[in-house]
Amino acid sequence: MALFKKTVGACLAFLLWAFFWANADSARQGQGGAIDPRGVESCRVCHQAIFGAFIQTAHFKTSARAGASSITGEGKGAFSDGRNILRTRTAGVIFKMDRRGADFYQTAIDAPRIRSRTERFDIVIGSGRKGQSYLYWKNGLLFQLPVSYLTGIEEWINSPGYVDGQINFERVIQPRCMECHSASFRLDMAGGKPRYSSDYELGITCAKCHGEGEQHIAYHNANPTEKGGKHILNPARFPRDRQLDNCALCHSGAWDPKKAPFSYQPGQKLDEYAPAGAGEADPAADVHGNQIALLRQSKCFRDSPAMSCSTCHNVHQQERDLVQLAQKCLSCHQTGQCKVAAKIGPQMMNYCVDCHMPNRKSNLIRINAPAKQFAPEYRSHAIGVYSQVAEATLHTIQRKHD
Repeated sequence: MALFKKTVGACLAFLLWAFFWANADSARQGQGGAIDPRGVESCRVCHQAIFGAFIQTAHFKTSARAGASSITGEGKGAFSDGRNILRTRTAGVIFKMDRRGADFYQTAIDAPRIRSRTERFDIVIGSGRKGQSYLYWKNGLLFQLPVSYLTGIEEWINSPGYVDGQINFERVIQPRCMECHSASFRLDMAGGKPRYSSDYELGITCAKCHGEGEQHIAYHNANPTEKGGKHILNPARFPRDRQLDNCALCHSGAWDPKKAPFSYQPGQKLDEYAPAGAGEADPAADVHGNQIALLRQSKCFRDSPAMSCSTCHNVHQQERDLVQLAQKCLSCHQTGQCKVAAKIGPQMMNYCVDCHMPNRKSNLIRINAPAKQFAPEYRSHAIGVYSQVAEATLHTIQRKHD
């Protein structure tokens, strides 16, 4: 009898899932326009090399319209049978990810209660290097889907902060979230109700750091022989504090702005927009999203009056080679200063970043997976001497050569 009840329940759940699958588009909002950033193509004309490199970066890919090319798991078989299911600790509650034509859907199935809900992947958040979350449109607003994808383990997981086994499609996405995951996402009032404008720009684009370029483009179209960039901002020429403020807008932790989201302009003082203390040195700053506070407390930063984020990073390029990044350290440091250098020789450059900017577990981000709970790791920007990390690294190197 128990087996019979389970079989009937599973069949009913499948029928409900099929019904919702067939009708998932019935209430879909017409929010599919304005997907490609408006001003970026204009920049390509004169800045082809920079443009070609920048569109490969995580900044540019931090949000995109959901599709086969933007959903990381699609290229890794995550929608194939058997791999497209997230099972939970709650009996009979699962999530199923499916592709139908060019669209992708997420379905929650609660077999014991014989209910189901399906929503479409509309917007992808995250470049996919570490993972991705997904948003869907409803009544002009954006909501987070309950299942995300973690690249490192190539598996579906509960979206950060979601309780395993609970079906929750109601986490609304605030404008401040989109401010750091898009170029523009204006919130309008329509009929007394808030709605996101359909005139949005996905991805972090040139204007985020350089300001709007319409006047710049118009001037140089009219004056093609002019070599100097007119009517455009160059963050490299900002004072150090303003350069840091540019990055701190999105890399100084979670906070609520004092002014409307998306109103901050490059070169402005962040403290006119953000609450007091945002981005200031803080030993307790989390490795996820508060790189500025960690950098500010570093001795390297305190002893280097000109040091900013761009001292080590070129935001126009994808940077994944830790050895190349370590070369930046040699502008101030000599390899002979490192006590480990005598023990491992030239290969020391392979480990500079891992030793002095180790990966650390986030205290803010928690992944509540069916089998376990864990915190993802992120690169710490508190540059320093980590004796235990150095010893462990040295031990690993020596073991490889034994």
